[in-house]
Amino acid sequence: MFYSRGINRRKRWYRMFSIGRRKLVAVGLILAFFIIAVITVFVTYSCRALQYDLERVVRGSGESVLYDSANTPLMSLTGDAPLIVTWDELPKDLVNAFVAREDESFFEHNGVVYSSVLRSLLRNISSMSYEQGASTITMQLTRNVFEMNEKSLDRKLLEALLAQRIERSYDKQTILTQYLNRIYFGQNCYGVAAAAHRYFGKRVSELNLVECATLAGLVRGPSLFNPVTSMEKAMAVKRETLDRMLELEFITQQQYDEAEAAAIELAPTADDSRVINSYAAMWAHHELDDMREELGENVGGISVVTNLMLPLQQRVEQSVERALVAVEKQHSFPDEWLPLLDANAAEAQRLRSFFEGIARPASMRVRGQDNDLSHVLQCCVLIVDARRNNKGRVLALVSGRSAVDGVDRWRGNCMPGRAMAPFLYSCACLPGGDDAHIVTQREDVTGTRLGYDVVSSAYQHLDMGLELPSRENELQLYRGEFLMRRMDLARVLFDIQNDGRNYEFKLINRVWSRGGAPLYAFQPVVAGEYIRREGARAVAQIAPFEIADRLPIVLNEKLPAGHGNMCMVFNQRGVAVFVWMGFDDPADMPTDTKMTSLIRRVSYCLGRELHEAARAMLNERK
Repeated sequence: MFYSRGINRRKRWYRMFSIGRRKLVAVGLILAFFIIAVITVFVTYSCRALQYDLERVVRGSGESVLYDSANTPLMSLTGDAPLIVTWDELPKDLVNAFVAREDESFFEHNGVVYSSVLRSLLRNISSMSYEQGASTITMQLTRNVFEMNEKSLDRKLLEALLAQRIERSYDKQTILTQYLNRIYFGQNCYGVAAAAHRYFGKRVSELNLVECATLAGLVRGPSLFNPVTSMEKAMAVKRETLDRMLELEFITQQQYDEAEAAAIELAPTADDSRVINSYAAMWAHHELDDMREELGENVGGISVVTNLMLPLQQRVEQSVERALVAVEKQHSFPDEWLPLLDANAAEAQRLRSFFEGIARPASMRVRGQDNDLSHVLQCCVLIVDARRNNKGRVLALVSGRSAVDGVDRWRGNCMPGRAMAPFLYSCACLPGGDDAHIVTQREDVTGTRLGYDVVSSAYQHLDMGLELPSRENELQLYRGEFLMRRMDLARVLFDIQNDGRNYEFKLINRVWSRGGAPLYAFQPVVAGEYIRREGARAVAQIAPFEIADRLPIVLNEKLPAGHGNMCMVFNQRGVAVFVWMGFDDPADMPTDTKMTSLIRRVSYCLGRELHEAARAMLNERK
């Protein structure tokens, strides 16, 4: 019995290390299921990958195009910078910098590094998030070409199979060249050629080691590591790239030391060197920069549909030049203004005599044949939709006499003076009290009664980055004798006429990717109240606003210290027209009261003309 029990114990001990037939079958079934699942996934995603047209890889990202509201192409948004480079134009340091920074085994793998994918998968599973992507340069190119921006396992698997197809179809030189021609470098630069031109004023073939390392470090965070906006962070990522290049023996210790110590030298106009022949394109670029996070970093060849009404835009451009000539030349009164002013024959003659009777100063420069725009009279026009669910849409704009000079004067500064009086008065019309009597015809008196703290706090609430006068100069605050952007002044006036709600002026209506995917669509929202509604309503129809029967609301004010003239023509649920007229240098503004009166009258006539034209065109659309 003892011997028998011993045998049984040995058998039981032995079974602990045996699988057994049933367990072996179960393990086999699980393994077979896993293999079948892997094969099924591989076949499924391979079939999906075969449906993509690989010729898109070498077609280029295309240029970005601006359209009007009727989908009529207006212009290219890419400017005159070179767009495409070939492999032969790429410096060795640039190739090495991107390989070191983005994909050190680029020239060895077949599009996917499986060890990196497995490491990334394990890390993402452990963190229950999508922290690490393990993308090779080929996978990044795949994502860019075929617009695979969502973060999901499905996208990652498809991207990997497509990357392998690309590797089988194109050589490494073509893949890396196409990658560099497409990726986003910040400052609205798509492709390394545009980036080299924008940041360094060079062709790609002329880039040195410092510039190559800077661009390679920049692409991981074009907004964060941009040398224009943050030189310190750009220097840090340049150093990180150089560290990797040294570690991989792409550069020598001497090259590293010299490049690490060298400064990043930007081109003089790196902050805005694009050549743009349209003010609409300038505005579009500004808005695209603001929505960069929404659009993503790797979006090139986009279609930007604006709110512009092309016939109205053309009318504005013609009318602005005609109005400026009316100021500069004594016998150039526009007959188009007569019916708009409801003038009879006698009044028309007096109006014409007013324009022609004022002698122009000898110091006033007239725009000549050489297109020299320095020290000449300038004019900005902004036509904004004021209808319900459309408030804030920019229907037409001009930001100066010619976009050739590259200056957007709506984003330039002016001294608002009495044009900001309505905002000051709105501070006095607080609800629940008897403070409305504080409003007087003099801004300094009203402001003094309110006090510096109340007024300065209200201005800071606008969140426009204003540098306000100190308490010791509080009268300057009340009189509007400080600088603010002309566009911000227009917005404050517009918002006061709209119950104090904060409406941003928007030019862009929709943005489409080069593949036709929607990237952005304007959505009318209930704008937040940032000027007290009661105060805005109380001052919306008192001076300096002018109210006349059957006529739109008008504000037409000479700005202090030679900063020109600001005019607003507005009607509820219609349009708002803003006209600024003056000189880039306030010192060029004529001091003669007759000339300033002439500029004021021309601003008003131009505003009325364009207001009527805009209303008529909007009515035709209904």
